[in-house]
Amino acid sequence: MTARAHNGEMEDSASSPSTSGHRGSEQAPESYVWPLTALVLVILPQVLVPASMREGPPVLVPAVEGFVALVLLAVAAKPGPVPRGARPLILALIAVLIAANTAAAIRLVTAVLRSTPPGEAPATVTQLLIGAAIVLATNIVTFGLLYWQIDGGGPDGRLVQARPFPDFQFPQTLSEGLGPPNWQPRFQDHLYLAFTNVLAFSPTDTMPLTHRVKGLMAIQSLISLSVIGLVLSRVINILPP
Repeated sequence: MTARAHNGEMEDSASSPSTSGHRGSEQAPESYVWPLTALVLVILPQVLVPASMREGPPVLVPAVEGFVALVLLAVAAKPGPVPRGARPLILALIAVLIAANTAAAIRLVTAVLRSTPPGEAPATVTQLLIGAAIVLATNIVTFGLLYWQIDGGGPDGRLVQARPFPDFQFPQTLSEGLGPPNWQPRFQDHLYLAFTNVLAFSPTDTMPLTHRVKGLMAIQSLISLSVIGLVLSRVINILPP
């Protein structure tokens, strides 16, 4: 009687969705190391490259970005998963990053479109190209951070499937064999998505599913299109025939 009951418990445990096999397919919580590293890498050129060599964001922009990076580092350094209450703060900080870089893009576009005042030297090809590269690189990283944080409820929400539907459809979710069981996108996947959206001005291997991410991808493409189109046209006009 006891052995049968014990065997029954073992059978129930084996058929339960919380078996050890299921837990073995779960992913560990995602680290903030790579997101913060990517953010620092786009801040450094804005600080290290002299203003005389670039037509780009003023000192205020990297200062804001550095402050946001320190706050994100403080949130991520806390042991255990990131508190759910901290997620609105993280989203707000990323929005500040995007707003600061958008302001830098507007400043660069304005510098390209305006006529050079008398007695002032026009921006050189090097200044325009370096400034555009900084703005575009920051555009990729900041929107990659945003996609990473909102897709499916964020990195922690995706692990527990807090939302029934994702915001993006990655190739690994379309058919078996392209990824491990219960595969979930990580920051590198969203960073690549942001990279292709800047260069192709459209999704490539990953499709946006919700209205909010479609709108965000359109904004990101519009920023990059303005910078690339206007800066390249200006550079072509500056270059000697």
